[in-house]
Formats: sequence, structure tokens, C-alpha cells
Amino acid sequence: MKDIMTKFSVLFCRYFLLISCVMCSFLFAQQDPQITHNMFNKFMYNPAVAGAYPELHATLLHRSQWVGIDGAPSTSNLNAHAYVGQIRGGVGINVLNDRAGMFSAKTISLSYGYQLGLGPHHQLGMGLSFGLMQYGYDGQWVTPDQTSDAFLPPSNSSKSVPDFGLGFYLTSENYYLGLSATHIIPMEVDFNGTATYNQARHYYFLAGYDYDITDEFSLRGNIFSKTDGVSLQTDLNINTFWKENYWTGISFRYEDALCFLVGFQVANNLTFAYAFDLVTSKLSTQANGSHEVLLRYSFELDIIGRGDTRYRSVRFL
Repeated sequence: MKDIMTKFSVLFCRYFLLISCVMCSFLFAQQDPQITHNMFNKFMYNPAVAGAYPELHATLLHRSQWVGIDGAPSTSNLNAHAYVGQIRGGVGINVLNDRAGMFSAKTISLSYGYQLGLGPHHQLGMGLSFGLMQYGYDGQWVTPDQTSDAFLPPSNSSKSVPDFGLGFYLTSENYYLGLSATHIIPMEVDFNGTATYNQARHYYFLAGYDYDITDEFSLRGNIFSKTDGVSLQTDLNINTFWKENYWTGISFRYEDALCFLVGFQVANNLTFAYAFDLVTSKLSTQANGSHEVLLRYSFELDIIGRGDTRYRSVRFL
């Protein structure tokens, strides 16, 4: 175990240095929505998280980005997943609604994550997701001379395409690692020849490590990176937990935002979290920051069978 942790620490440091160097040369223009609570809502972008933990988890997230700017992005996500022993893996559902200006992208997908025990202290999830993605144009742009733009889709038009995802998720008592991809088969969305939208495949890397200071306090560092093969964006985060039920943290997103996080357990099985992004890009003169709220409900399902070899860890839910 000590050797594994040493290797992980070396890889963690190398990746951190690599990301820090590469970030400086990229601009950020991914199509997939951006969230700050990425360490608490990993199933949103990685199907291998389905069934990785012993409880059923239901999560509701809403994000209002760049408040004060007309047409700024707004994202809502509802998802749930649980382990089912009879199929040696987890199943889940993911519903996503992302809007920016007059354009919207709505997704509903089902996921299966096969959970493989790697000895008494490690577990590897391998997941696939399949669903439908609907792109819509919900408004009408009028040019300064009061004519419609021929290069935009008709008002209230929409098109749907299939969507596939793939992911891997390794967990242990003190750390996790994940790799995933969305839109693994990119589709071309054609609005009847008026306009064409090309999906871009997105890749995600996530990692976290937990360090216990005392029996009641712990520090949890997280890295979250995504890229569409052209641009790269990375969040560096650290959260301080007290008694597993209260936390506060800070994240840094290069040339974009400084994020402040706080969360606590409202009642048994119910968790509330809030994040505020202080914009540090050139948009700071126009935007009043970004707000994000997360609710998570989790509970054990005794009726669902579980294998004896599965490792239980509740540190990175």
C-alpha cells in the first residue's frame, strides 16, 4: 500500500506540473457546461462512478454563470445512481439542461458502471452511457436593420442526436482517479441546411487525495481537467472538512475565476453545498460572479445485493 501511495503522489505531482505549464498556452471554449462542484458531482461527466459507493445517490445542481450579462450560461443537472449486486455494477440516469443565449442543449442518458474489486482496498469502475441530446434555438436574432439572420436556425427549432460516454474510476480509502470522455462519437447537427453544429469530443481527468489532520479535521485536494482537444481548463481545489458533515474550500480556475465553496449536512442523508465564482477574466467588469447550488440525498438500499469483495469508502461522494 505504501508503494502504491508513493507512486500515486509522484504521478499527482507530475500531472500538476504538466497542467500548470500547459494551461498558460490555451484559451477556454469547450462546449460542455462548466461546474465548480465537480468533486461532489462526478457522475455528471463520468458514467463509471455509477455504483462506486454503497448508497443510492440523487443529486440536483443548478448554476447561474456570469450573473449580470444577458444570455449568460445557465446549467441544471439532475442525476441518480446506485449499485445493483445482481449485475455486479451500478446503474444511473443523468438529465442535463444547458442554456447560453438563445441556444440550449438538453441531454438524458442512462449509464452502467461495472465495479471490479482490486484487492481489499481498491476498486475500479468501468462505465458506459447512452442517451439523446437535443440542441435547440429558442429565440430570434434581428439584425440592426430589423431583418432576420439567414445563417441562424428558425425560431424554436430543435434537433436531436444520440450521445455516448465512456469512463474509468479508481477508488481507494484516501484517493480517487478518473478518466472519461463525452460525445465519444461526435455528431453533426444540421438545422435543415440553415446552420450546422458540430459536437466536439470532451476528455476529463479528475483526481483527489484525502489527508486526515485529526480525527475530526481533514484536508481534501482535488484536480479537475477537461479538454476538447483544442483548449484546456483545469480547476485546482482544496476543501477542509470537519466531522465529515461541514466543509469550506477554495478553487482556482486559470484565467477564469477564484471559487469559494461551503457545504454542510442539512439532515440525515441530505447535503447542501454552495459555490461562488469570483470572475478574474476580462469579463469581471461586466459579470457579478457565478452562483452554484447543489443538493444531494443518499441512503442505503438493503434490498439491493452487494458483493462481499467491494470496498466501502465514503470520502469522495
